[in-house]
Amino acid sequence: MPDNQKEAGLAEAEAEIAKDPQSPHNWNQAAILRLQAGDYTRAIEYISQAIRLAPEEAVNYWNRGRILFELERYEEALADYSAAIQIEPTAALYAGRSVIHLALGKDAAALGDLNDALDLGPTAENLLSRASFFSNKGIAEDALRDMTSVIKLEPDRPGHYLTRANLAFALARHYPELYDMGVQDIETALELDKEGLLGPSMRQLADQFEAYLPASPNPVVSRRLIELIRSKTSA
Repeated sequence: MPDNQKEAGLAEAEAEIAKDPQSPHNWNQAAILRLQAGDYTRAIEYISQAIRLAPEEAVNYWNRGRILFELERYEEALADYSAAIQIEPTAALYAGRSVIHLALGKDAAALGDLNDALDLGPTAENLLSRASFFSNKGIAEDALRDMTSVIKLEPDRPGHYLTRANLAFALARHYPELYDMGVQDIETALELDKEGLLGPSMRQLADQFEAYLPASPNPVVSRRLIELIRSKTSA
């Protein structure tokens, strides 16, 4: 949207506030436009006014919490997300609060929120979020379990198989049977990736396999996998 249209829209929204300053909707609309204009301070002020007028509406706390998070005011963002959850606990709010907990180094609280999000919304997106948490924390077994559940929900997404393959390969030294799972997942990902979007990631994986080939638990299969990836993803 051109700047002149944004300015006109903002002027109109603030004129509506002047007409009816008791409308939380008017303050919210103006806050959104202030946010789009990069005026975070005024956006927070406007949303705060909406909260004062309608403290029972969870979305107001959620919107302010998202802005505060972007400003790295994590404790304040956490308070707003928690207030929203008290009013209307949803999977999206729990998932959002988990990100704030992670930013504050509160891993146990983040995992609790991810579990609550999954209880309320057992979706592939929420499973992926928890799988990512486990993977980043070095808990590959649990990440692998979640990725298997993701694949059951979305079996046609090639990226899911690549993600699970990387986890399987990371665990193969302790669980050799997972090496075969990783190979099968790479083959499936290559078959499903009709547009070749995974090409760069696949070639990077092949390079890693080649670099660690001397230590491979199954060098014959590793070589076959390298050749397969490079033949299917040649740039």
